[in-house]
Amino acid sequence: MRRWLPALAGLLLLAACKGKTTYVETLPEIYPDYIGVTIPVDIAPMNFNLPEEYDKVYVKVTGSRGGELTARGGWADFPKKKWRRLTEQNAGGTLLFTVLGRRNGQWTQWRDFIMYVSEVPLSDYGITYRKIAPGYTTYSRIGLYQRDLHSFREEPIIESTLTPGQCVGCHTPNAARPSQFLFHLRGQHGATLIQQDGMREWVTTKTDSTIGNMAYCYWHPGGRWLAGSINPVRQSFWTGDERVIEVFDLASDIVIMDMKDHSLIVDPRLNTKEYFETSPVFTPDGLTLYFGRSEAHTVPAETELIRYDLMRASFNPETGRIGTIETVLPASGEGHSVTFPRPSYDGRWLMYNLADFSVFPIDHKEADLWLMDLETGETRPLEEVNSPFSESFHSWSSNSGWFLFCSRRDDGLYVQVYFSSIDPQGHCTKPFVLPQKNPRKYYHNTLYSFNVPDFTREKVQFDTRGVYREVFSDERVQASVKP
Repeated sequence: MRRWLPALAGLLLLAACKGKTTYVETLPEIYPDYIGVTIPVDIAPMNFNLPEEYDKVYVKVTGSRGGELTARGGWADFPKKKWRRLTEQNAGGTLLFTVLGRRNGQWTQWRDFIMYVSEVPLSDYGITYRKIAPGYTTYSRIGLYQRDLHSFREEPIIESTLTPGQCVGCHTPNAARPSQFLFHLRGQHGATLIQQDGMREWVTTKTDSTIGNMAYCYWHPGGRWLAGSINPVRQSFWTGDERVIEVFDLASDIVIMDMKDHSLIVDPRLNTKEYFETSPVFTPDGLTLYFGRSEAHTVPAETELIRYDLMRASFNPETGRIGTIETVLPASGEGHSVTFPRPSYDGRWLMYNLADFSVFPIDHKEADLWLMDLETGETRPLEEVNSPFSESFHSWSSNSGWFLFCSRRDDGLYVQVYFSSIDPQGHCTKPFVLPQKNPRKYYHNTLYSFNVPDFTREKVQFDTRGVYREVFSDERVQASVKP
């Protein structure tokens, strides 16, 4: 019976295509590669393109639990409302795609393919990210943006045109909750913008006891504490090497900020010249702090010797003090470097980057994602997710059923955002790139890479009025150091 299905589907579509159709047994070459991916209900339509020589496409999508829709035109452009209904109807099932393309007046039908529709919801509003050109010495426009995951709507949060001469840096919500949100500005008027419940303030953490302003931050789940690393960042360039750029820290310390009075806890164990400490994160119960630590070396001459181990310290939410510090993964002894640990919000998993050396995996082709089971301590590479190119800047959805990450896998240069789901055993699904209205036009024409993406449960509310005046007035809340 199955051998008749392609022929039957072809007969049904012939009327729509009005011409002779040739059936081939191979899968269609679609962009992006969405064949066999697992998607959440009500994700934005998974539109795709055929190769450019095909001037028309006709697609029929049939749900295993009922419903269907069609798309025709220059690319597979699915109606948003019908797509949403179809995914809702087929949660836990599959979508079958029958694809025809026209080239030189002749139609070709390929072998059908499927997408899986997960029963695990992705109820977060969307994601936030920075967009930056893949240049190195100058920039003209950098911005923070938010994107609705259930449509194609993108909006700016802040763009560097409002703060000329300043680099808009990393941003951090509290466990995907934008009611507590921050981002950094680097430059002459640098500071950390902290917004809580609609109120905002510009804070500087440079004191006589600290080396600068915070860079990589993470909120304590209770909202009172903020852990941050202070990193004077520099970059250099490789010569006679296929590598291009290396980003490194001149030094790196970790501090804890008390949001009640903007005071800093400066633990001498995390503020030494002998070690670099970076990327602190709290566990969901608020009792443990993970971070990376490397022996200090002279940079850039000894950059290849900088390798971070994964560290863990107990944390007291009442006092903000750090207790016993221990090594979790001694990666440096095996010639590797662990960076950007990220615990899932359900407390089950810890995802991190593993590269050969250094602190900035996005520029390391060998950088991969690894997963640690926090119940057993077992760790493994995410082979079903990793590619021959850099994977980096991963974050968890608020329900911990999905995660996103950055990758250069499309062309080796531009960084895009990919999504995958994870089951209770830690198995992950084939990643798919952030959907776009016309994917080839968007991704092949854009001049920007995606950077430090994160989920957000609701839309970020940020009033940009007055930002220019606030930044250049240098009116800052000066953090103090707790005795």
